[in-house]
Formats: sequence, structure tokens, C-alpha cells
Amino acid sequence: MRIFFENKFFEFVEKPLTGASGADLGLGPKWAVLELDDQTVPSPEALLDAVGCGDRLAVVCRGAADRLEQFCNQMVVVRAAGGVVENTPGDILIMTRKGRYDLPKGHIDPGETAEQAAIREVKEETGLAEVEIVAPLCTTRHFHNAYGRWEVKQTEWFVMLAPGEAPEIFPQEDEQITAVEWLRGRRLWKAVDSSYSTIKTLFEHYLDWKIR
Repeated sequence: MRIFFENKFFEFVEKPLTGASGADLGLGPKWAVLELDDQTVPSPEALLDAVGCGDRLAVVCRGAADRLEQFCNQMVVVRAAGGVVENTPGDILIMTRKGRYDLPKGHIDPGETAEQAAIREVKEETGLAEVEIVAPLCTTRHFHNAYGRWEVKQTEWFVMLAPGEAPEIFPQEDEQITAVEWLRGRRLWKAVDSSYSTIKTLFEHYLDWKIR
């Protein structure tokens, strides 16, 4: 039950019977902890104040799943879809957007399914001529302030296949994408490690999917 803001993430954790410290929750020293009473639904500003200069916050409360939904319902929900794209040899498509490593994704248009939007966005942002969905992967959520209002983007992710040894790709520059490339091994994981927390978590799900 995790939500992101830029490179920070917030884990809504069920309140234990006794205590609410990082030690009680089995968390490491990098975690900040915010304990909520049974009525409080935090604002986006409250979460950002609580995490401070850190990058992770445990929001400890009863009914953690419901409290996360209530937190999201304070904001405008924007639906999006994207993909972790493999080619036939197993390389992964990584793009550079606004100077950071990222994956192709975008808003779901009216009348589209998440699957249709994911395929369309991947093709538009990477120049791929052919791509297909292999399996659903996970859903991520991150919130941000857009033109004076808080929004939460809910992105449905899919594992996708672009058939071929190294299918031709090129960046959609008008979307501030400056590079797209096929990566594997050390170069891939170095790129993931320097990307957003959302992408790191997404690849944790991807590795779990590969193992299954």
C-alpha cells in the first residue's frame, strides 16, 4: 500500500497492537514514522512535512488500505497506463525523459482501455512499430501538484513484447524524451537504480513476475 511523490514514497502500514516506532514495525533507520489516530486523513502537505528531507515514510494507522484510499480521494485522480517492454533477446527498453531514466506511459484517453492506452503510449513515445501485451504487472500511484491543485496519477503497468532482435526505436522529443535504448545486465540495473522510486518499485514487481 504505497504511494509516491517525486523520489519519495509513503507506505500506509496497519497499526500494531502496541507501539508504532520504526523498531516495532521492523523498519530500518532510514524510515520516518507518522502515526495517525482513528479519524485523521492526512493531507499531501502533511505527508511531505512528516517525511522532511528523507525519502520514505511509514504512515501507521488502523485500516491502512482504506486510509490510503481516503487520502487519494482528496485529490483529482488521473488514470494512466504504460509498459515494461522487452525485445526477443530479453533487453528492456529504457528512455530518458527530462534528464531522468523512465519508462513509457501516458494518460488513458476517453473510451480507451488501459491495455489500448499502454500500447498507444509505448508506440508514440518510443517509435516502436509493433508491440503486444504479455501480462498485467501492477498499479502504481503518485501524487503531485499540477497548476495549483493536487492530483494522484494511477498508472496500470503491463509487461510488453516488441518482437525482434533490436527493433528500431526513436524518442518522442516533443514529450521531452531525449533518448530511448535497449539495456540489459549492469547497464539496465544502474539505470533503474538512478531512476524514480516508482520505477524501482515497478522493477521489483517485474522481477517477481519473471521468477513466477
